[in-house]
Amino acid sequence: MSLLRRVLSRKVSVAAMIEFALWLAIPYLLIGFVWAFFDAEQVQLFDTAFRIRLPAGSEILAYVQTAAMWPQLMLGADICAA
Repeated sequence: MSLLRRVLSRKVSVAAMIEFALWLAIPYLLIGFVWAFFDAEQVQLFDTAFRIRLPAGSEILAYVQTAAMWPQLMLGADICAA
């Protein structure tokens, strides 16, 4: 318990926390973009849903959303596009 208190009592700057979050985002997004590349069916479902509201750029938005949601999609939480 004292080790945990010692670790949590260290002062960390906001810039260091932002840098840490950005370093964690790199592997997350890389895995997500690879997942979206191989899960073209899910990208197509998102594209169909977005095409009504955003005709220009719906493909890119669908690809980015699939890349951002890769943990949920990996577990089988498919999104209903109806």
